[in-house]
Parts: sequence; C-alpha cells; structure tokens
Amino acid sequence: ILMMFIVCGAALYGLILILFYIIQAKMMFFPGPEKFGDCPEMQACGAEAVSFEDVRYYILKRPDPDNWIIIFHGNAGNACDRTYFLDIFSDFNSNLVVFEYPGYGRDGKTPGQSLFLEKALALVRHMGTINTSDIPVYLMGESIGTGVATFVATEIKVSGLILISAYTSLARVAKHHYPWLPAHTLMKHPFPASEWAALCNTPALLIHGKEDDIIPLGFGKEQLAAFAGEKQMLEIPEAGHNDIMDTGRMLIRERVRHFIKDYNQQKGEKI
Repeated sequence: ILMMFIVCGAALYGLILILFYIIQAKMMFFPGPEKFGDCPEMQACGAEAVSFEDVRYYILKRPDPDNWIIIFHGNAGNACDRTYFLDIFSDFNSNLVVFEYPGYGRDGKTPGQSLFLEKALALVRHMGTINTSDIPVYLMGESIGTGVATFVATEIKVSGLILISAYTSLARVAKHHYPWLPAHTLMKHPFPASEWAALCNTPALLIHGKEDDIIPLGFGKEQLAAFAGEKQMLEIPEAGHNDIMDTGRMLIRERVRHFIKDYNQQKGEKI
C-alpha cells in the first residue's frame, strides 16, 4: 500500500510539472483586452500611439526636451494602462515613451522572453533615429520590465536605469512562491536579470516597496548588488507590489528627478 501511495504521488507530481510547463506563460503574462492605439486615456495625456514596423509605443514629446525616458511596464495590463507614469513625471522636461510588448495590445503574437528582448532592442535603436539632438536616454522598468530594461542596457549604452520592483530572475521568484517546483529547469522565460546586471556598467536606481509580497524586497537588494556599475536604492515604506506608484508617488518622483539631474551629463552613445 505504501508503495502504491508513493507511485501515485510521483505520478501526480509529474502531472503537475507537465501542467506547469504547458500553462506557465498564462501564469506570467496577463495582457489586457484593449487593442493598441485604442486608448483615450493616453490621448487625454497628449500621448501619441506609434507603430514602427512591428514595434509599438506611446510617446509624449516635449518641444525642447532635456532627456528621454523609455518605459517597460509590468506583466499585467497593457501600455495603455500606464498613464500614471505620464502623470507622475508630468513636470519633467522629458520625452516619455511607453513600450507595448509583443503579445499585448491584441497583436496576435505570443508573449515571451526572447520576443520581448528583441523588440525592446528594436525600440531603443529606433529611438536613436529620433533622438537627433543626442540628449540623454534613460530606461525605466516596472516589475518584469526591469529585466527587459537591464538587458537592453547591456547592448546599448544609455545614461541610466530606473528599476521599480526589480528581481534577480523570474525563475527565482517562481521558486520563492512555489518551492516544491524545479522552476529553474521548467521555466521557458526565466528572465535572468542578475546575469544581465553583472554585465551592465550603467548607473542604476532601484526602487522597491518594503511590503512587496510578489517580488519581495530581498530580491531587489540582491539585484542591486549584482550591478557592476554605480547603483543606489530607494525603499518605499508601507508599499507593496501593486500600490508602489501610489504609495511612493512623491518619493519616487523626487528621487528620479535627482538621479536624472546627477547623470544627465552622461549621454548615451549614438544608438
């Protein structure tokens, strides 16, 4: 009987592993229902929807900007939902760009790590053709987007990274939440951000909620240590994962303002 229980338990565990492997993308990527470009909220903020080949983004341009901030959002919802970035940084003299991930905004693609990275690189290179004044470029990442921004900074020189709710790898975050799963082996989209950080000399500002229970603060601290270049961290008291932009609004805005002021002289090379 004991052997039967062991065999049945092993079979059940195996089925769970297979199920996790099959459905993991649905557990990682949560695009919203809105079609890219159909976003009155962005239009109300003065942002324009732009498609360049198959790279899509919203852009809010200033007449004579001091810098660019290119934003890679979190895994839930679409770029259309990120008007809070435009609101928080409304008094910055910055061109603000919010990238729409492939597989989001009803483009018919399947979201995934390799496609995210490929199109993010294409976006930043495309911005280089628009950045004719060669003003500083900053990459901002939110949650899953922190890994995307970090990867891009290993390939293209930029003036700084601003990373909100960063992680070392999504495989490690998955292991934290599901310790009984061999996440490192099973995950198709591990986003190994700490490996990218070790290759990145770009100045980095990491911002993390002290009460984050989705990507706990410890992951942010480990990721901070992984960066090869200058780095600093802002911890937001009483902020979790999904409310950090509300709870830490003023702290985030002023710290980002000072960070950009400090590094505005370090222009990225011509992309």
